[in-house]
Amino acid sequence: MSELHVLVDFENVQPTMFDLIKLAPELKDVWLFHGPTLNKRAAKVKGDDARVTLVPHSGKGKNALDFHLTFYLGYLAARRAEPRMLVVSNDQGYDSMLDHAKSLGIEASRVGFKVKEKPAAKKVAAAKKVVSAEKPAAAPVPAPAKKAAAKKTPVKKVAAKTPAPVAPATKKTVAKKAATKNATVKKVVAEAAPAKAVPTKKAVAKKSAPKHAAVQKPAAVSSAPAAKAAAKAAAPKASAKAASTDNVLARAKASLPKMGNNRPTKLSRLLRHLTSTVGQGATLAQADALSRQLEEVKVIQVVGDLVLYP
Repeated sequence: MSELHVLVDFENVQPTMFDLIKLAPELKDVWLFHGPTLNKRAAKVKGDDARVTLVPHSGKGKNALDFHLTFYLGYLAARRAEPRMLVVSNDQGYDSMLDHAKSLGIEASRVGFKVKEKPAAKKVAAAKKVVSAEKPAAAPVPAPAKKAAAKKTPVKKVAAKTPAPVAPATKKTVAKKAATKNATVKKVVAEAAPAKAVPTKKAVAKKSAPKHAAVQKPAAVSSAPAAKAAAKAAAPKASAKAASTDNVLARAKASLPKMGNNRPTKLSRLLRHLTSTVGQGATLAQADALSRQLEEVKVIQVVGDLVLYP
């Protein structure tokens, strides 16, 4: 039987010597064509095997290695008696040259090579998919905010019911209007945000005023001093609240640089940090508002779920 010479396009495929023996058990020798970037890997395939000949090239052309391999195939065909040539490559560009060699009576062919994926690699990929699929489960952060809002709702309802006694129940029509007013108050309180409890009472009072204009005139006159007193009491609270907001913002601005590399880079983690910065009983809505303030003063930049520090 004639000798079988194996020519490997090592830039296209990288089989080991074990792989080559499986492809061509009766091989006589191996010619390994490679570029400068694959010197170490090609040397590892050769090892101490005398059957392997390394053919490096330094050409920078698109098909430099292909021409090297084709030249050596012709060289071996001329120097060996009735040789058999096997090109190992997935590049179908060799097929035209090999068909021409066959027409000249030279036994030459090409075989492709594909590396089989290891089972371990598949398991790692599957594990990554599971982890990525489970990531959205961390989304329900707003649950504490809902609980806090649910706890505070009864307080709002009690505060909203206090204006009810103002309307004197003189007629049945007035009683019906008062019931309608109570229903409206409950609806507005349920939809309002936790921080807007006081404006909600004013909105309810404005909505119900046209309905009870005739009935509530005496009550409005009698409650005028109480309204002025409430306005005076609310003014210090508003200024105190503004001062408190400035203090919280200052604390947040000072705390983030101190964290160094531990600064939160995810939005959910940042909101948890800001919730603790606001103080005990803080809601997620308050933490979100604080994060927007930090963006306005250019301390952070939120892009999707990422937190950047300019």
